[in-house]
Amino acid sequence: MNKHDFPQIHFYDQDFVDIYNKTWSWVSSFWIDPATGEQANDGLFIYPENGKMIINQFESIFSSFFLVYSNRNFDACNNLDYFYARQEADGAIRNRYDVSTNEPVADRKNPNGLDLPLFAWAEFNLYHKSANKRRIKEVMPTLLKYMNWIDTNFKKDNGLYAVPASASGMTNSPRKDAVYPVDFNACMAINASYMSALGDILNDKDLSFQYRKMYFSIKTRINSLMWDNDTKFYYDLDKGQNRLKTKTIAGFWPMLAEI
Repeated sequence: MNKHDFPQIHFYDQDFVDIYNKTWSWVSSFWIDPATGEQANDGLFIYPENGKMIINQFESIFSSFFLVYSNRNFDACNNLDYFYARQEADGAIRNRYDVSTNEPVADRKNPNGLDLPLFAWAEFNLYHKSANKRRIKEVMPTLLKYMNWIDTNFKKDNGLYAVPASASGMTNSPRKDAVYPVDFNACMAINASYMSALGDILNDKDLSFQYRKMYFSIKTRINSLMWDNDTKFYYDLDKGQNRLKTKTIAGFWPMLAEI
């Protein structure tokens, strides 16, 4: 890898600059052709788990925010497109796949393979780096089906989403009684907000209005049910919709959702 192929940063702390340059080198080491297991810049960005080639939805979404700065040395869309291609008839996209078999990786704590729903955020970011409106139009049916799948299967009468706390990926947090995780619900609000923004890009006023309305609906319920005015913090809810008074980093997700 030639570091001059990538954007340069100028900062007074050379150690910071060295870490940045080294990061691109590490990225290239895990850019792999799933068919051969060999390094390939046109493959997928995969970090092996226990000797298996596992692609992770959460990591793929957030890696796209970094890969857009690679001066096209790495395609920021490849991993996202892999997940879109695995979408099932009802709209489901699972959180982890074994790329050697293209099958979902089962997890008894998260049997539906849920992950934080942030595809629309990633696509919005990609658009503002590439201005590729055609891509937004092509992926929108997939994004709509995915959001509808979550809405149909996990939304409850209180307007919030009941999912396993492990769907957030923060398995080391003390959240065993959480039924309505604050981070997952905040991410649904984030994704709804960016779905609305993508609708604006497509000049689809109905789509934009639908998801803007959804965003404010989730926002209202998070503020009314998950916010504790005494401690000034957001909390998960248990089965009875009682706030679990254990502070975790999940309580900061509403800030990213502008709630």
